[in-house]
Amino acid sequence: MNAVFSSLRSKLHFLLVIALVLRGGVVWAQTADAQLPSSQERIARDLELIRFSEQHHSSPLQQAVLWVELALEYHLGAEFPKAEDAYLRALHLLKNVPSERAEYASTLDNLSSLYLIYGRLDDAESTRKQAIKLRQKLGNPAEYGETEVHLADIVIVRRQYKKAERLALKGLQTMESSPNPPRAGILSALITLTYARCSTGKCREGLMNAKQAVAFANKNCESEPVANGFALQTLGFAEWKTGALQDGERAMLQAIQILRTGLSAADPRVAGAMLQYQAYLTEAHRPAEAAEIHEQVTRITRQSGAYCQGCAVSVYSLSNTLR
Repeated sequence: MNAVFSSLRSKLHFLLVIALVLRGGVVWAQTADAQLPSSQERIARDLELIRFSEQHHSSPLQQAVLWVELALEYHLGAEFPKAEDAYLRALHLLKNVPSERAEYASTLDNLSSLYLIYGRLDDAESTRKQAIKLRQKLGNPAEYGETEVHLADIVIVRRQYKKAERLALKGLQTMESSPNPPRAGILSALITLTYARCSTGKCREGLMNAKQAVAFANKNCESEPVANGFALQTLGFAEWKTGALQDGERAMLQAIQILRTGLSAADPRVAGAMLQYQAYLTEAHRPAEAAEIHEQVTRITRQSGAYCQGCAVSVYSLSNTLR
């Protein structure tokens, strides 16, 4: 069953939309291939498989695989309460499978991403620290470093920017020193570093990280345009804050277009990207345009039923929602 979870982990990182402006994927994009089943069709299939597995008394691990997959589909479709329920069911089952501690930690990480969407920062931090503790025991430096970056996303929402910078930098160094650095984790770290540094008066360094993020996404995530969208959003922020206003606006508008195409219309990370652009318009003394963006964001948040607090500053556990 390790191969099954490996496949799910790959889906989590690169089939689910990359998350906060700071993977899918937590995750955690729509496809132009009309032959692929829709999200609702996949959800219906997963629910039917779960019913079948329960009726035939499948093993806890087999049932957990199905609940994790369902949670990812709900996460992708911005059906966050249902995703939370599915993650909790998966965790309950995985508790009884000691050999799958790594997957238990990954599911905790995903659940933490959901709590961040709800603004339940204490729950998000507690759950993520549980994942870090497990990954420390398992001795996987790549996954441990990635979870440190995810913790930095929570810290940055608390406006503890220096601490967020330290965590993201430490996580990045840990991942880079591992045999197989996770692509989504590296990208997430570069994005988090950008926002943290631009919020502590070091935006020249942040701009360098943002340019690294765009270059990394272009090279390593060619089949995942949403990853490039988040990187461009970050670059636009850094350019704006370093005075390159036209370049920043151009990058932010390009990012919004990519995210609107690649993410669910109800995904709060779309609203996060737009809120960033609204802040730019307000600072640029363009109130009419800022008000129009505000109205659009209001419609999105009403549709999703959740407001992603971290979406305006990071890609909320980027690797948890990458598709």
